[in-house]
Amino acid sequence: MNYLHIWIMPDTKPLVKTRDVLCFYLRFERITRLNLEFHYYILFIICREAGFDENQSRIISYSSQLVDNTLAGVRIDTEKGLYKSIPTQNYGFWDDYFPANVYLPFHFFPGDMDYEKAKRVDGRKNPFNTTPGSSNAKKLLVSALKTRNLYRVGIALHTFADTWAHQNFTAFDDPWNRLDEGSMIPSIGHAQALTNPDRINRRWRDPRLMEPFAEVDNFERYLLAARQIYKYLATYNKKPFDDYEVVVEKIKWLCEDAIKSSSEVKPRLYHYIIEEDIPEYNKYEWQHEAIFNHEVEPDDQDGLVGYDKISWFKDAFLYRTTLWPKPVFRARENFYESHYYYWNEAAKEHLETAKSIVSHLLK
Repeated sequence: MNYLHIWIMPDTKPLVKTRDVLCFYLRFERITRLNLEFHYYILFIICREAGFDENQSRIISYSSQLVDNTLAGVRIDTEKGLYKSIPTQNYGFWDDYFPANVYLPFHFFPGDMDYEKAKRVDGRKNPFNTTPGSSNAKKLLVSALKTRNLYRVGIALHTFADTWAHQNFTAFDDPWNRLDEGSMIPSIGHAQALTNPDRINRRWRDPRLMEPFAEVDNFERYLLAARQIYKYLATYNKKPFDDYEVVVEKIKWLCEDAIKSSSEVKPRLYHYIIEEDIPEYNKYEWQHEAIFNHEVEPDDQDGLVGYDKISWFKDAFLYRTTLWPKPVFRARENFYESHYYYWNEAAKEHLETAKSIVSHLLK
């Protein structure tokens, strides 16, 4: 049979289709690479234009992208005891924990119910629906900016940018998100839309929306997100933002030039690296600087790579029982002064702030 029997997980549905799990996983693996283009590279450019230096721009943009790459919480043996991190992305769509604690606070933040471009054919409204630059998303971003914590700022900017990319979807497995009644893909987030919302150069149609909003131009959405992000970051640095159209035009030119060079994401990333002299993103960099893998020699980093690729799966199916204990990583001496530690603390603060802003909905 084409099923996984989840008998070791008492709080989940008894059966999950293997095909659905694999489809969801492969789709999100692709989305993570697509999102890298905006969440890291384009955001790096915006930060620099808004007055941040190279190091600050790197912290903000790396923090933003790491949200998509942290698939499972880890346990770390440190000099101060056991440290536990949290996931900020995951593919375990069948688990009730992730919609409220991962998808909503980091990727599908509830927006404004009366947003004009969210008008639907069925006339429905949904308080959990994501809308671009919503009042809730602004509160979340401003709260991060007030802390002057660049790790918090980067994480909040990920969520803020996602309100454009993920608009008109919610964090939950909800008929609201359904684009195709006959689809075997669960209607959670924009799963049924596949990679359409995350492709910077994609035009696609959302059949749930009224005309003319059903015709979606992602490039237009991303440029609108870039414009708002620049204004907030320039204000943060007490820099006038009356040149925002110039900055947006620069980003537009860079993106169009990159898109012309290749329809594939990876070559476009090299375009940004070369044209703007941006350090290449390595999702293991901060992790390597802070911890050792539990099973390999201290100077062997491949173990972390192997762990990461299936961490979400083990976290969902194995580590919740006593049959397979969750691994404990070993901290390096500088763990509590590392980017990795600061980022994880910022992620926890972001989660609490996000849930407090929409606590009236979560109740």
